[in-house]
Amino acid sequence: MKGISVKNLGTKERNILCFLCFFVAISFLNSEPFISFEKFEHNFGNIKEEEVSVEYDFIFSNTGDKPLKLIDVETS
Repeated sequence: MKGISVKNLGTKERNILCFLCFFVAISFLNSEPFISFEKFEHNFGNIKEEEVSVEYDFIFSNTGDKPLKLIDVETS
Protein backbone atom coordinates (compact mmCIF):
# COMPACT_ATOMS: atom_id res chain seq x y z
CA MET A 1 0.00 0.00 0.00
CA LYS A 2 1.42 3.37 -1.03
CA GLY A 3 1.17 6.40 1.19
CA ILE A 4 0.17 9.86 0.00
CA SER A 5 3.03 12.21 -0.66
CA VAL A 6 2.64 15.99 -0.55
CA LYS A 7 4.79 16.11 -3.68
CA ASN A 8 2.09 14.24 -5.59
CA LEU A 9 -0.68 16.65 -4.60
CA GLY A 10 -1.83 19.41 -6.91
CA THR A 11 -2.00 23.09 -5.97
CA LYS A 12 -5.69 22.90 -5.02
CA GLU A 13 -5.14 19.87 -2.79
CA ARG A 14 -2.12 21.49 -1.12
CA ASN A 15 -4.14 24.62 -0.40
CA ILE A 16 -6.93 22.55 1.12
CA LEU A 17 -4.43 20.60 3.23
CA CYS A 18 -2.76 23.83 4.43
CA PHE A 19 -6.14 25.34 5.29
CA LEU A 20 -7.16 22.25 7.28
CA CYS A 21 -3.85 22.19 9.18
CA PHE A 22 -4.18 25.91 9.92
CA PHE A 23 -7.78 25.49 11.10
CA VAL A 24 -6.86 22.61 13.43
CA ALA A 25 -3.90 24.56 14.86
CA ILE A 26 -6.04 27.66 15.51
CA SER A 27 -8.76 25.61 17.19
CA PHE A 28 -6.18 24.16 19.62
CA LEU A 29 -4.75 27.62 20.34
CA ASN A 30 -8.16 29.08 21.19
CA SER A 31 -9.12 26.35 23.63
CA GLU A 32 -8.53 27.66 27.13
CA PRO A 33 -10.36 28.05 30.44
CA PHE A 34 -12.52 31.13 30.96
CA ILE A 35 -14.10 32.12 34.27
CA SER A 36 -17.52 33.79 34.29
CA PHE A 37 -19.08 35.39 37.39
CA GLU A 38 -22.76 36.07 38.01
CA LYS A 39 -21.74 39.15 40.09
CA PHE A 40 -18.35 40.82 40.49
CA GLU A 41 -19.05 42.57 43.80
CA HIS A 42 -21.42 42.52 46.76
CA ASN A 43 -22.31 45.32 49.18
CA PHE A 44 -23.13 44.11 52.70
CA GLY A 45 -24.42 47.52 53.68
CA ASN A 46 -24.01 48.66 57.30
CA ILE A 47 -22.86 45.84 59.57
CA LYS A 48 -23.04 46.22 63.36
CA GLU A 49 -19.90 45.36 65.31
CA GLU A 50 -21.71 42.49 67.05
CA GLU A 51 -22.42 40.88 63.66
CA VAL A 52 -18.86 39.84 62.95
CA SER A 53 -19.74 36.76 60.89
CA VAL A 54 -21.19 37.64 57.50
CA GLU A 55 -20.68 35.79 54.27
CA TYR A 56 -21.64 35.83 50.62
CA ASP A 57 -21.18 33.21 47.91
CA PHE A 58 -19.88 34.36 44.55
CA ILE A 59 -21.21 32.09 41.84
CA PHE A 60 -18.81 31.40 38.98
CA SER A 61 -18.37 28.82 36.28
CA ASN A 62 -15.81 27.74 33.72
CA THR A 63 -17.26 28.66 30.33
CA GLY A 64 -14.07 27.67 28.50
CA ASP A 65 -13.20 24.28 27.13
CA LYS A 66 -10.14 23.47 29.26
CA PRO A 67 -9.95 22.78 33.03
CA LEU A 68 -9.90 25.91 35.21
CA LYS A 69 -7.45 25.97 38.13
CA LEU A 70 -7.89 28.54 40.92
CA ILE A 71 -4.51 29.25 42.47
CA ASP A 72 -3.59 31.74 45.22
CA VAL A 73 -7.10 33.13 45.86
CA GLU A 74 -7.22 36.12 48.23
CA THR A 75 -9.98 38.29 49.64
CA SER A 76 -9.95 42.04 49.95
